[in-house]
Amino acid sequence: MGYSLSWAAVQGGTLRMICDACNLHPTGAREEIAESKIDAAEIPGGWYLVLFNQQEIDDRLLAKLSAKGEVVSCFVEDHVMYSSAAGWNRGEQVWKVFHDCEKGRYHLDVAGAPPAELEEIRRKLTQEQEAAGGEKADVDFIYDVPAEVAKSLTGFRHDQDIEGMVGEVYHILEPVLQGFAKGPLGRLGSVFRGNKQ
Repeated sequence: MGYSLSWAAVQGGTLRMICDACNLHPTGAREEIAESKIDAAEIPGGWYLVLFNQQEIDDRLLAKLSAKGEVVSCFVEDHVMYSSAAGWNRGEQVWKVFHDCEKGRYHLDVAGAPPAELEEIRRKLTQEQEAAGGEKADVDFIYDVPAEVAKSLTGFRHDQDIEGMVGEVYHILEPVLQGFAKGPLGRLGSVFRGNKQ
């Protein structure tokens, strides 16, 4: 079992704004767990989320979303243990944090001006990595750093229950036009596969 997904949360966003920016529309169906290809939901705390299963959001789309408000994005690919989080504002990437297990258990690249929460999250998870055996450990705690940073800002994490999000909170969305996935999405190709396999 593993996740392969990306999400972006827009401060002060709405379903209509997400749909307009991403060229999507609601199907009218809703679900309790974000299992469809594209889902959207309001997150407690003033953020609006769009989540893509088995897709990585392209920077062009994140830039477009951030023209509407501050954006925090996250990407996780459990099958190759690659994760990233980024902050966007006014069409520009402000910061990015990413981990690639193939570069080592402790690998963590940081660009721009990351949120202050990063240092405490990195310190805590580095200690857990060391306690588990460091580079030789069977687990990779540093992989969780980007997801934890994104959660510290938005309150959302893809694999945890979120207080206040109860019932069928996710709107199932679909592209307005055929071939949408060849535009701002679809960079994963055959490298990343599956969701919860």
